[in-house]
Amino acid sequence: MKPNEPSRTALIPARQRAAHQVLDLGSILHDPFAMKILGEDEKEVLQFANAHPLASLGRLFNAARSRIAEDALSRAVERGVRQIVILGAGLDTFALRNPDGALEIRIYEVDHPATQAWKLERLAEAQIALPPWLVLVPVDFERDDVVEKLVAAGLQQNSPAFFTWLGVVPYLTQDAIGRTLDYMSSIQDSEVVFDYMEPPEAFSEGLRQLEKQRTEQLEKIGERLASRFEPAGIAAFLRSHGFCAIEDIGFQEIASRFGHAVQGLTPGHLGVRVVHAKH
Repeated sequence: MKPNEPSRTALIPARQRAAHQVLDLGSILHDPFAMKILGEDEKEVLQFANAHPLASLGRLFNAARSRIAEDALSRAVERGVRQIVILGAGLDTFALRNPDGALEIRIYEVDHPATQAWKLERLAEAQIALPPWLVLVPVDFERDDVVEKLVAAGLQQNSPAFFTWLGVVPYLTQDAIGRTLDYMSSIQDSEVVFDYMEPPEAFSEGLRQLEKQRTEQLEKIGERLASRFEPAGIAAFLRSHGFCAIEDIGFQEIASRFGHAVQGLTPGHLGVRVVHAKH
């Protein structure tokens, strides 16, 4: 991404969330702020949503991964976790929808300074106030130390923390992923939900072609996919970085959780999985 511009990879999931509200009526993830924060009208969102034949796959998976993360987060809060870190937050709206606002929860949104500036502009234009429990942590991931920035923002190393890390891991090297997992596992009773991509062999032929086009488009805007994992490989990788309780969620589990709401997804289409891991 360019230094003074928001990431395109933050705009795409925001549009997918908004399209999910319009086309699927928020059946997986109800988000009344998705359209407001995006600042686009329904016509623009629908045009994006219908841009290619398999667009519904990304939209439904995006909603499912967010819902999986938020359900796990809700259970963590019930157990007493009061620190939530959203890595690569983009236009995420969980802090605006936080159902536990009465509790002493702190939500730390970590993202590139340009992306956060863009988000603040979007919120101001939509006349949406920042909630008191939200802490924005601007981080240039290529230059800054994420740990130092989070500590400076108030994150307590000796208290449990829940991390969401959606739509980010495929763009990082395995070294960068490992360093971040090491930091997470250094925090008492930490948990993380993230998504990862399988090797292309796991994809359907149609999705393989789409992935090839997407990779070419990403390269044109200076971004690229850097990491893929087999399910057995990601489990071993997580264990080597301090995580032991690992739930790896693929198509069958998503279909059983959300049923009719994800009927547009079929086995072999995804090639993307969601992991919930505990330290």
